[in-house]
Amino acid sequence: MSSEPGDQVGRIIEAWRREKPDVDVSSIGIITPVWRLGAIILDNRGRVLAAHGLEQSHLDVLAALRRSGPPYRLTAGELSRRCRVTAGATTQRVQAMEALGFVERVREEPDRRTVHVQLTPEGLARLDGIFADVMAGDESLLSELKPGQRAALEELLRTWLDGLEHGRAAPGPHEVTGS
Repeated sequence: MSSEPGDQVGRIIEAWRREKPDVDVSSIGIITPVWRLGAIILDNRGRVLAAHGLEQSHLDVLAALRRSGPPYRLTAGELSRRCRVTAGATTQRVQAMEALGFVERVREEPDRRTVHVQLTPEGLARLDGIFADVMAGDESLLSELKPGQRAALEELLRTWLDGLEHGRAAPGPHEVTGS
């Protein structure tokens, strides 16, 4: 990797190669940009959502409900699975969204034991506007990429993520792979 003006990652790699020539540091060329991009994305999302009085964790719940389709409701357990958080975290998020008028808890008839979390009509309307703002903010971060670059990047990231989420990643440096 060459170190051009403004290429901070290249300079980091070169410095580590100089300081630790016995260690393969090539992963820095991928992990460091992803790490930095993640921080930029979170900051941007945070600003957009803060303008609406929300946090990313709130959007996670609201978006899961919205994507579920009419009547825009899920059990708390299903919300936990879809948002990949604990039941306690889901409870806190739902309480915050209830306080803001985005969701309500609805007991299923006739025995009323099953409780669903459902978008309120006001919550649905507000979320649709917020979602449009979030997508516009995300799109602004991608404006430097050409359509072909975006498609290639999306495919690579999906492949990488799929491998990691489904356990097909290479073993870590301290894992024994058999002899």
